[in-house]
Amino acid sequence: MNTTGGAEPAVGAEIEAYYSPRPGDAREAMRWYARKTAKGRAGMLMWLGLPLVPITLGAVQGMAAEQLLLLAVLGPLVGWYGAYLSLDRQAHRLYEWAARHREYHCIHSDTGVVTRMPDGTSSRILWSQCAGFGESRNLILLLTKKDGTLLWLPKRAALTDQELDRIRELLGRKLRRL
Repeated sequence: MNTTGGAEPAVGAEIEAYYSPRPGDAREAMRWYARKTAKGRAGMLMWLGLPLVPITLGAVQGMAAEQLLLLAVLGPLVGWYGAYLSLDRQAHRLYEWAARHREYHCIHSDTGVVTRMPDGTSSRILWSQCAGFGESRNLILLLTKKDGTLLWLPKRAALTDQELDRIRELLGRKLRRL
């Protein structure tokens, strides 16, 4: 973060952000993924559409109307619950992975994002490796091209609203919005 006082940072300057992961971050990231990506929507459609198979088979085989009605009510409920559990389980695994480190230090630059962890390890994602970015209520999210990895930066990581706006502007210049 630029803490030099009133001076405006130079265009192209690095933007730093620090954060500690929270369980709600992973849950929000997975919900965004399910709504905004083709793979996420396909997963939700599978969970919501799969319970329709017994209803269809029952109708074709001449099942009694009462039984079809019961399947028609219970099927979508089971599908919705399965989708919820699936997202929750994925979010839990994602949070467990992220919580291995207590704090993350992200540096956004014109070339990409470098994330440094307290144990001295770091990772680098170039903008050319990203499929795009998006925003949820509390997160800025990046999606990689190669394997669809979802990376998130909590908006609370930016110390000021100006820093958050600079990150948005940088992402807007470098990536397409999903």
